Amino acid sequence: MRTFSHFILRRAGLVAIIGTTLAIAGAYFSVELYKNLRTDLAELLPTSARSVQDLDDVTRRLESIDSLAVLVFSKNTEASKRFVHDLVGKLESVPKNIIASVEYRIEKELKFFREHSPLYMDLGDLSRVRNYIIDRIEYEKSLYNPLNIFSEQEIPEPRLDFLALRQKYELKTSGYSKLPGGYYATPDETIRAVLAYLPGKTSSMDQVHILKSAVEGAIHSLNLQSYAADIQIRYTGGVQDTLEEHSALIADLEISTAIVIVLVAIAMFVFFRNLRATFALVASLLGGALWTFGVSYFVVGYLNANTAFLGSIIIGNGINFGIIILARYIEERRKGFNNLRGIRTAMVYTATATWTAALAAGLSYGSLVLTGFRGFRQFGIIGLIGMLLCWLSAFTLLPAYLTLIDKFSSLVPRGRRIPHSTFTTIIAKIISKRPAIIWGFSFLLTVASLSTLVSYHPGIIETNLGKLRSKHSLEHGSVYYSRYLDQIFQRYLSPLVILTKSRDEAAEIANRLRKLKEQQGKASMIASVQTLDDFIPQDQLEKIKILKNIRRLLPHRLIVRLSESDQALVARFLSETAMKPIYQNDLPPLILSKFTEKDGSIGKLVLIEPPLDHSTWEGDKMISLIRELRDVADSVSPGAPVAGTLPITSDMISAISRDGPRATFFAFAAVLILVVFLFREIKTITLVLFSLILGATWLGGIILGFGIKINFLNFIALPITFGIGVDYGVNIFQRY
Repeated sequence: MRTFSHFILRRAGLVAIIGTTLAIAGAYFSVELYKNLRTDLAELLPTSARSVQDLDDVTRRLESIDSLAVLVFSKNTEASKRFVHDLVGKLESVPKNIIASVEYRIEKELKFFREHSPLYMDLGDLSRVRNYIIDRIEYEKSLYNPLNIFSEQEIPEPRLDFLALRQKYELKTSGYSKLPGGYYATPDETIRAVLAYLPGKTSSMDQVHILKSAVEGAIHSLNLQSYAADIQIRYTGGVQDTLEEHSALIADLEISTAIVIVLVAIAMFVFFRNLRATFALVASLLGGALWTFGVSYFVVGYLNANTAFLGSIIIGNGINFGIIILARYIEERRKGFNNLRGIRTAMVYTATATWTAALAAGLSYGSLVLTGFRGFRQFGIIGLIGMLLCWLSAFTLLPAYLTLIDKFSSLVPRGRRIPHSTFTTIIAKIISKRPAIIWGFSFLLTVASLSTLVSYHPGIIETNLGKLRSKHSLEHGSVYYSRYLDQIFQRYLSPLVILTKSRDEAAEIANRLRKLKEQQGKASMIASVQTLDDFIPQDQLEKIKILKNIRRLLPHRLIVRLSESDQALVARFLSETAMKPIYQNDLPPLILSKFTEKDGSIGKLVLIEPPLDHSTWEGDKMISLIRELRDVADSVSPGAPVAGTLPITSDMISAISRDGPRATFFAFAAVLILVVFLFREIKTITLVLFSLILGATWLGGIILGFGIKINFLNFIALPITFGIGVDYGVNIFQRY
């Protein structure tokens, strides 16, 4: 270290130029790295995770899986309807590689199912209707037969609960029949929705921005206020969620980084009371941080929701090494030694402690690499690089900057009195004169912390990802406006998808899931199951035969006795259209498109809707649902993709539960081995690790005692606490 310090002092200008140049280059690549910020939750899981592979498979096979929902608010319902028509016309002219498809009404679909409604009845119900008509005709014949006037035996009147029968089938289509005129709108039509589907995945931010820009451009070209004075546009849906989360993350990154830099600079100035020395410290620290992200651009290539805030974290942790060097340097200068002696002493006598701290922190970050959670692994890689490079910048750039500044004017005038600190003086006196008080307080705090272990339960893992959403999105953005989509559709708008290899497999999986739903009753997490075959009636020829039989049997005199509405119902029920068999190609285009893959194959999909409530926020229920879906899918079509947001979330919770304790153990083991290797003396090792273990115990007591939940974003604080926490004990003990 003496030779190294001598080189830095002799070549201070060259070191400063090279280091600063590398920092400028690092700044450029840091910007590129942050441009590649990916907020998609799938980016946190390993590429080998089933949910990630399933999502990729579904994305390759399907045209679109997510949409931007445009909400149109206006009390002038006719004006808003005209606007929707005009908007859809413009959006449909946008190339398919920007907007895959547009939806705004199902009028044709509703008409199709109304005209063919008899064929969608159960064969048994249709037979009961036919039998009732036969019995009714016989009853009336008997009732008006003169020979039966004197009969003492009462003729029983045939009955059929038509109301219950109608309610049974209306219930199946209630979610769609409530759409006024088939338009995606609330019953009073004051809120309308248009869905613009994104080609590909929402993790492609370029594609997301292009789609949003295309929609905004179309709306702007229509001169919104020319339709109605009160008309307003709001956005929600998966695409808008991604945009808002990405924007919020970028804004928070900028604010947090700026706040950290400012606060660190102020804190250093207040402590050292030397503006130029503070500048040298902060400049060297920023150099190390920029080196880190410049290297990370080539090693990792992008940031995710876990690694996004590493800039602030690395600055906050990486400054420790520079603080120790600068404090020792200023101490030596205040003793009257020159810059050469001050730099050498600071570098030589702080190297072991700071190197140990840097390695400990780096290994704690690096321990995350051993987990399968991609969010942890990338965090660990960048954190490890950051600790090493911040140590390097502290031992190269900082001495070089201090030397160059001191050449112009002495950083610390000789003989300046060492500032007196009242707070630390009081603490030192208490520790030296009343150690029993410290021991007693620490003992009670430790016992209290250990007692909280009994309150540990799996529920400490946060499963409600809604609590991690952007506050703006929750209160004023996409999440807030998503409730209007629920009002319109009254069902889960983004169902889970199971993709099979054949249509028969899809039908078998659907049948097994329906049986499972029946077995579980009200507790089931399956609200509905759909395949393409559900839209093609079964036993059509037999049903048509029954319908023709009914039409032949039903006398005109009985029909004319009915009300006008019932006569219209009978006319539709027995029309020629209702008696034509329905084949796949007869289905409306919107239905077919939902079950069509990019290669043109149709009917291999199974769509599963969970309940439209908060039950999917309960981790155990959600994980159980995904496990059941995968078990059923694998039993019929091994490896069939089960894709959607819920499988991603389920795998994330499982990964945190599995990899979290593992990462924490790895981090502690790495720190323990490092301290043992460097100090190699049982008493020293015990003293160095004692404060670390004590502090970690208190941290656990705070987490469990106050019921703080662990999620995929804050869990990383636990393993890196060991690496950062040992820093203080090592430095204090080394100087002692």
